[in-house]
Amino acid sequence: MTLRLDERLTAPGFTPHGDARAAYETHGTSFMSYLARRAAKTRLLHPLKELLNAKRGGGPERAAALTCFAYYAVAASTSYGRGYRQPAFNDATESHERDRETGARIVAVDVGLQREIKAQIRAALPGIGSFVANEQVLGTTVGLRGLGMPAPSRLSFEVDESGRAAGLVAWRGEAIGTIVTELAPTIGGSKVRAYGSLELRGSDGSRGTVRFDRDGLLNVEVTDPQGDTLRLHAPLQ
Repeated sequence: MTLRLDERLTAPGFTPHGDARAAYETHGTSFMSYLARRAAKTRLLHPLKELLNAKRGGGPERAAALTCFAYYAVAASTSYGRGYRQPAFNDATESHERDRETGARIVAVDVGLQREIKAQIRAALPGIGSFVANEQVLGTTVGLRGLGMPAPSRLSFEVDESGRAAGLVAWRGEAIGTIVTELAPTIGGSKVRAYGSLELRGSDGSRGTVRFDRDGLLNVEVTDPQGDTLRLHAPLQ
């Protein structure tokens, strides 16, 4: 086994982040709007244009694409920062947002039955592909660290027809696991954070895991079909 990549980022790959991000995602929003704004970090997926390019020198980097997708999958499913405000759980069943950085179209749809808190979030990146996330909030737990909301989640990204037309190879990545969002009371107001892990798999046979903690630190480890390893350490806030 060879360690082929061990990259450490010092700042999030999206803006805004931290407290400003928490305010943008939650102030004056419905729950569906919150989910759509939370996913408006699609700049993290733009490296796929190079990694999956059929004419890339040395060939497409599918295992690296899975690593890239893992970073976005977690970032799109979590919030970190102070000043969190509870989104309104109203009758809004669908929300449309546009990523301010990339212009990507994002849609969050309520797919729950009766009292289920269940949603599907979709993001379309022209010339690259489509992201889909399905999550269900199981309820609220009370602990010493705050209120926790566990959400079993299944997320995927796939190169679509627009991506193939732009010269990308066919590829699909998936992430499955449970993400816990936690609200912690502080003197300056509620702080939102998350923790959990997702199992990763790519259509090329790459496999891996991404773990993230309450401090907003993410660690990805992916093994390609040849047994070589790629690692990414990155902040989420």
